[in-house]
Amino acid sequence: MEVGPGGVRVSDRVFRIFGKAIHPEWFSVRAHERYALGPWEADVRIVQGGHVVVFRAGNTVVTEILGARESPLPLGGLLLDSPVEGEHVESIRAGRDVGYQSCHEVERVDPEVFRHLCDEARLDATPGRLFHAFVPVHRFAPRPISLLRVDRLARGISIQAFHSFPDELAVLRSQSLFELDLA
Repeated sequence: MEVGPGGVRVSDRVFRIFGKAIHPEWFSVRAHERYALGPWEADVRIVQGGHVVVFRAGNTVVTEILGARESPLPLGGLLLDSPVEGEHVESIRAGRDVGYQSCHEVERVDPEVFRHLCDEARLDATPGRLFHAFVPVHRFAPRPISLLRVDRLARGISIQAFHSFPDELAVLRSQSLFELDLA
């Protein structure tokens, strides 16, 4: 388990991709939704300081975790361990029939821009999107928020994530694509 929101820093986050499912008991889950279409299904979760996506298609499972660098996760099946600094683009082939692509970046902004970006994210928190506002460090501090926009595609799922880190005036944005290769 991770520490409370006051201890969650963007600089402590890491993207990890596994070629297996990671059980949700490893995380403090704040919101969860299951998506499915045809030959695939995905469990999408907002967790303390990030998110977890478990994508299944046939015998292939791919798990994306944005979480704490120091989280005690099982290392078996680890395909990628990427720091969350600057901008990163990743592409992985999982099994014979699943492709995974992602890009993520951290942006540090001034307080007015940070507030505006968080207000826009709150307004975008409509039904069909996962949203969670975490408890702030103190009652006058901005609330850390997470918003996941999930688009179901015939061959997979596309996820756009927004995570705010008020103590650092930082926003982490990511886009991920899990896609079946039916060729």
